[in-house]
Amino acid sequence: MKKKSEGKPVTKERILKTIGLSYRAGLMTSGFEAIELALHAGAVALLILAKDGSDKQREKLKRIAKEENTLTSDFATAEELGGAIGKPSRIAIAILDEGMAKKLYGQIELVNEQEASADKAE
Repeated sequence: MKKKSEGKPVTKERILKTIGLSYRAGLMTSGFEAIELALHAGAVALLILAKDGSDKQREKLKRIAKEENTLTSDFATAEELGGAIGKPSRIAIAILDEGMAKKLYGQIELVNEQEASADKAE
């Protein structure tokens, strides 16, 4: 059973559209160096890491996020994250707005749980 949010089911595609909206609204940043700087500045509300990103870069960003007490979540592929914002593959994106971060974090965790349950059922 899928959780409803504003009358529509929460899906990976819907989350990617919300990420795209965040980009167009200026509520996020992408690119390894830009995210690293934003994390150190304490400006990141949610760090979203592509599940297939470089382990070395993912671990470095996760470490900084942990030091800064920033929420992190693994979601989608680098190609999907990049596509959501009209850019090439992105191993990570950083949501800068607290409200948007809370909304996306909840939705991402729900979809990740659904995917994990589906994988176990197979």
